[in-house]
Amino acid sequence: MGAITFEDERGSLSFGGDVELDINAYNEHEGGVSLFRSQSGEPLDRDDRFNQDGRILLDISGERHHQGNFARFKLQPLWGTSGNAGLDDAWLAIGTQGGSEIKVGRFEAYDLFPLGQDVFIQYSGTTSDSLYSDGQSYVYQAREGRGRGDDGQIALSHRFANDFYAEVTTLLGDRSGLFDGDTYHGYRIDNDTKSAAIIRPVIAWQPGEWSFALGMETNLVSNSVVDERGADIGDRTGYGATASYHGGDVIFNFSLAHLEAHEESNSSVGINTIWNNIGLGYIYSRNQIDAINPAVEQDVITPEGRNESNTIYTSYRFANVLGLNGFDTFIGAYYSYVDHSDSTNSSDSDRYGARIRLKYFF
Repeated sequence: MGAITFEDERGSLSFGGDVELDINAYNEHEGGVSLFRSQSGEPLDRDDRFNQDGRILLDISGERHHQGNFARFKLQPLWGTSGNAGLDDAWLAIGTQGGSEIKVGRFEAYDLFPLGQDVFIQYSGTTSDSLYSDGQSYVYQAREGRGRGDDGQIALSHRFANDFYAEVTTLLGDRSGLFDGDTYHGYRIDNDTKSAAIIRPVIAWQPGEWSFALGMETNLVSNSVVDERGADIGDRTGYGATASYHGGDVIFNFSLAHLEAHEESNSSVGINTIWNNIGLGYIYSRNQIDAINPAVEQDVITPEGRNESNTIYTSYRFANVLGLNGFDTFIGAYYSYVDHSDSTNSSDSDRYGARIRLKYFF
């Protein structure tokens, strides 16, 4: 299966998309009763989940050329099985055939922490492609400024003839939505925020089957988000590096990421591979909290000290099921464990789950 494309002398317009439906079993709580069976006769916890979700995505793309210049766009509306509608990409790009481009809208910038065959991964904690949650270990992956949020996004890029690529992406707007909840390290976040300006430069080199990339992301606006003490918790600077190999039936990714934030630093290492439709990956993350609010209950915020998270995940892809081209079935599973090593709060916790994914491209 593939997109339907209409072309003439003015340009092209294509329609495609995919259906992605998941059957899930996982736990949302940290520790406690087993997901798949009771322990000591106790009933399953209310946070054990057995459910089905997914979405249908429509991809509409267009492109037009004139005297070495081009304009192109992409729109990806999606509809979830819950009845909610959403949007992935929605952008317009203009550029030259010499390799320069400016893109404006909603999209994802260069991936500095690729996960490989990501069928189902959740963490004992939260990640930088979601939200920072006070009370959970943070698995930083150099994605706070990558995009597809509620902020306006502009990217400048250039692809050089000698396999080098460079881009500078910006996110402009209210960044208080990065913080899930109303506290940071136990201190209340001030609702009076101002617009931030996240800048994210990346350089990449792809010599043959290998590719290497370096990048960073930082907020250029001081005091865009502050807490009740007046501390600038919006001052966050992160770095990322990745090396990848794509050759034959083998894909390999190795990534490093580090973030410096107010009274906190986070470092992550990720390694994963895909071989003959089998995916396997591991992510280690260290979350160092320098200070927390002593006036709040210690079990509702991330403990002070070092918090180490270990996550393993695996998957398998059944291609062209029933001989139907474009219809794949995936199975995936993960296990994530966090250890509050330096904390007086010695409670460790884990999360785990499994998924069957049905994916159909049209």
